[in-house]
Amino acid sequence: MYSITTFQELMKGLPRAAFDQAVARHNAAKYTKHFKPWNHMTAMVYAQASGAPSLRALETGFNAHASHHYHLGASMLKRST
Repeated sequence: MYSITTFQELMKGLPRAAFDQAVARHNAAKYTKHFKPWNHMTAMVYAQASGAPSLRALETGFNAHASHHYHLGASMLKRST
């Protein structure tokens, strides 16, 4: 059964359509290949909300909830990005 997480409730405050319009307006995704702006935003919001002290902790914590990535419209983080 699917249930909305607290993080998904937090992300509802940032509408995806408005974010995509801002990215397009400023041509912010010009040189991106795999790590898209929405994934970056989602990761940074998660880092702030979870209080991740390092990138390794951010990657571990964010990827631990892989079943929720589909509903957030995000993908797993890789340490290399």
